[in-house]
Amino acid sequence: MAMIQLGGPPQISFCNQLMLRFLRSCYGFNPGRWKSCLPFNRLIFILESDGESSFSDRGKSLFLKSGMWILVPAFHEITHEQNSSMLHLSFHFNLELYHGFDLLSHLDSLFSEADPELCSLARGVAEEEDRLCAAGKQLEVCWRVLAGVLNRVRLPEEELLAGQLRYRPLFDYLAEHCHAGIDVDEMARIMRMNKETFIKKFVYDTGFPPKKLFNRILVEKASRILCGSEKTIREIAAELHFCNEFYFSRFFRKHLGMTPSAFRKLYGLHPEKCLPRNIAFPAK
Repeated sequence: MAMIQLGGPPQISFCNQLMLRFLRSCYGFNPGRWKSCLPFNRLIFILESDGESSFSDRGKSLFLKSGMWILVPAFHEITHEQNSSMLHLSFHFNLELYHGFDLLSHLDSLFSEADPELCSLARGVAEEEDRLCAAGKQLEVCWRVLAGVLNRVRLPEEELLAGQLRYRPLFDYLAEHCHAGIDVDEMARIMRMNKETFIKKFVYDTGFPPKKLFNRILVEKASRILCGSEKTIREIAAELHFCNEFYFSRFFRKHLGMTPSAFRKLYGLHPEKCLPRNIAFPAK
C-alpha cells in the first residue's frame, strides 16, 4: 500500500505554531446572576442541570441542559443566570497562533452543542486521580470541541499565519515589554513603517486595529499578574507603567467589566479553586 504524505508545509507550520495554553480548570456549582467578559476562552461542560440556568448572548438566552458544552471566545461578554442545580466543569485557555494573538479572538458568538458522550469524558478529567491521564483527557476533549468549531467557522488560516509571522518582531517585543506606555507610533517604529502605513497593513493582515489588539494583550498580561502573584494593585499599575492605580483600574474595568480586585477575587489561582473535586466557588 502506498504511503500518502498529509503534512505539507502549511499544515506543519500550523501544527508548530498553534499553542493551546491552559490557565485553570474549575469544577463545581456557582449560582447567581452576573456578567462576564474575560481575556481567555472558556469551554464549559454542563454535567448536571435542571435546564433552568442560562447564558445570555446579545439578548438571546441559551438554556443549559445536562450533556451540553459551550465555548465562550475571549473578550466575548455573556450574562450568567445559574442556579444551584448546575454542576459544571470549565477550562480556561488561550489558543495562540502567536504570543498574545488568540486564534479564537475573531469569533464573536457562543458555540454550543449537546454531546453527552463528550461531557462524560470531561467529567472524567475531574474524577481522574492520575495527573498525566487527566491532562490527556483534558487535551482530548478540548481539541475535539475546537476541531469542530474551527471546521464550522473556517477562519482564513493561511492569511492569519502569514500576518502573524510578518509582525513577529512586534509580537516578540510586546511579549517582553508590553506596558501602558507603548503607543501606535512606537509599534510602527518597531516595524520600521510610518504610522499610517503600519495601521493600514496591520488591519489588513490581522483583522484588528493595532491599538485594539495591543489593549487585549495588555489586559491579558494584567490578568495573569493579578491571578499569579500577591502584588498589590498599586504595584501592578506601576509595573505596567500606568500613571496610578486609578487609571489602571479604569482601563481594566473598561475591557473586562470589573475592577482588578474583583477579578483577582473570582479568578485568582488559589488551591480551593483548582481541580480535583474540592473546588469551592466564591459567592456572588
